[in-house]
Amino acid sequence: MVTPMEFKGGPLIPLLAEFLGTFALAYVVLNSATAKANSNNSFYGLAIGFTVMANAFALGGYSGGAFNPAVAVGITTMGLNSVGNIWIHLIADLAGGAAAAATFRYVSPDDVQRSVVAPEAEK
Repeated sequence: MVTPMEFKGGPLIPLLAEFLGTFALAYVVLNSATAKANSNNSFYGLAIGFTVMANAFALGGYSGGAFNPAVAVGITTMGLNSVGNIWIHLIADLAGGAAAAATFRYVSPDDVQRSVVAPEAEK
């Protein structure tokens, strides 16, 4: 029998851990898989994988290490997370992804223009 995660210290620490982990993962995905400078580099899987591993080791003990709303729903469905805690994962994961997208848009506006608005212009 598996005991679901309980956050006895309150929701702030797991919320922050999920936000930071999701931000890091989404930002690495955006920079490695969509940035112009990496167009001929197929090693982005390593960057993403190492980011997931680093997040799991550094932050997983605080929040369970979902870093993805789909994973949060999955671990809750499996009984690894308490149903009352799913809001922590969902809010933090969605906010972390949105913050990473906004940061990427601010830091690399040319990459956003190229990959989202006018991808056919590259050909």
